[in-house]
Amino acid sequence: MASVKALAIVAIACVLGEASYAHDWYPAWCCDEHDCRELIEARGETVTETSEGWRLWDGRLIGREHSKMSPDAKFHLCEEPTTRAIICFFAPQGAS
Repeated sequence: MASVKALAIVAIACVLGEASYAHDWYPAWCCDEHDCRELIEARGETVTETSEGWRLWDGRLIGREHSKMSPDAKFHLCEEPTTRAIICFFAPQGAS
């Protein structure tokens, strides 16, 4: 029984450790683990490049001057949880 409990604790620690490592590059001035997330196209979270900047699936527009380069070649959005105001947006280099 003790070994099962120990294995469960190790498994949880690995999952939580991986989750924090995956997003540890978010700048502290911009957001934290609660405000930022990777956008998942399979969930309908699409991004289209326009002449004005980046258009999100829900119609919001992020101007080019407000986007930052994503270090992991994925789109990331940081938004205030209640108002959904965009705090930061990260786009992969050369994405369209």
